[in-house]
Amino acid sequence: MNKISGIIKRRTFRHGIVSTFITALVILVVVMLNAGLSMVFRKYPLNIDLTEDQIFEISGDTRDFLSRLEKDVEIYILNTEEQFTASSPVDYFVQANEVIRKYAQLSPRIRLSYLDLLRNPDFGSRYPNVSLKVNDILLVSGDRNRVLSSSDLFNIRNSVYGQYIMSSKAEQAMTSALLNITGEDTVSVQVAGGHGEDDISPFIELLSLNVYEVGSFNLLTEDIPGDTSLVILAAPDRDLSEEELQKLDVFLASGNNKNLFYFASADQPALPNLSAFLDEWGIAVDEGVAFETDRARIFGNSVYISFADYGEEEFSKNVSERGLYAVVPQSRPLRQVYEAERYRTVKTLLRLSPNSGIRPGVAGADWSPALEDLGGNVPVLLLSRSFRTGLSGSTERSNVLVCGSALALNSSILGSPNIANSAYFLDLTGSLTGRELSIRIVDKTIGFSELGITVGKLIVIAAIFVVLLPLAILITGIVVWLRRRHK
Repeated sequence: MNKISGIIKRRTFRHGIVSTFITALVILVVVMLNAGLSMVFRKYPLNIDLTEDQIFEISGDTRDFLSRLEKDVEIYILNTEEQFTASSPVDYFVQANEVIRKYAQLSPRIRLSYLDLLRNPDFGSRYPNVSLKVNDILLVSGDRNRVLSSSDLFNIRNSVYGQYIMSSKAEQAMTSALLNITGEDTVSVQVAGGHGEDDISPFIELLSLNVYEVGSFNLLTEDIPGDTSLVILAAPDRDLSEEELQKLDVFLASGNNKNLFYFASADQPALPNLSAFLDEWGIAVDEGVAFETDRARIFGNSVYISFADYGEEEFSKNVSERGLYAVVPQSRPLRQVYEAERYRTVKTLLRLSPNSGIRPGVAGADWSPALEDLGGNVPVLLLSRSFRTGLSGSTERSNVLVCGSALALNSSILGSPNIANSAYFLDLTGSLTGRELSIRIVDKTIGFSELGITVGKLIVIAAIFVVLLPLAILITGIVVWLRRRHK
């Protein structure tokens, strides 16, 4: 008993008890802190996207939209997270998963859940209006819902060897779906057909992603739907009849915020009826192609593709503040027939530099610009606005927008983060149709680049991390052990 009492009274024993208690306390604190931080970091991770194009981040436009979101949204990924991210191709599904997680991290209104559809076969019965399958993403807000398949998250191209993914559009798909289930009523856009028009599907897709309801109709055989706010006529290669032009006249006079967007083309033949219609609105589409001589503005080493100046601030403020410029390639030269006449006014929205000119339509292959061809400030986008007093006494607005080239809606131009076209035309469309919200999101391509390294550098790195660093740690450990042993 005396021996035990003596041991307890020893200084080393008491110090051992204290040390053991402190060690246990530190371990407990570390475990609790680790568990707490793991929960926090799962919701608000501190990982940093070091990829060149920030492929795991979402755009400022989406962040702004999420900050204003006022409705609760449930997002269900119909698979376990492990299996979803392991889907083929893994790199794109991992990127899509990280993008989707950002939505829940950035908005308290959004809750993300992973649900194994195979283990919960009754889940689909809650939503009888949609068909659900593994790897689908279901977004629900109130009584509205939207389903995205995995193919909606990517741009897929078919080849002789099968399908392959070109790029990710996970953010576009997610933000568009959120706009659909939380936004107000959509704006109706109709694309006129029947005259050999150009394909503007990239612009149609951009409008659809921004929750415009886009349809098409034959201007000769069909009437313009009554709820239409915007009609798009894209570079027809046959002239419109008087009957068709009358439909456009009636449409533009049928209410407030009625719009016609006309896109010309350098390859079009003469269209006298359509030209006379546009002339009444104060806009002329002249022959030839606009070119630029200012080398600092030329884009893609072609004098027919260049950055344009903004002629006003009403629609360009957003893109100007971001340092973006619009491009209207191979544009027909436009001209103001008048600036103001009765209830119509005409504005220049885009124009080339003072050093621009017009290549005549009859120019041969050996043509070179002469002094008379350099008129300068060639307009490539004009807007004619009509203000009338309606039956109720309120002011009714209608607009005719004319662009010198349908190539301004080319997919490579709309998809470029360094060109303003997608943001500018979205802002313009939203303003003229009375719908201000627009979101511009660029596709993300997942690429890999090798780190070039010589054999000599490889030997140096191996020597440092395989030999020198472990040896330094070993020597340090021995020195510390010897010093403590001889104390």
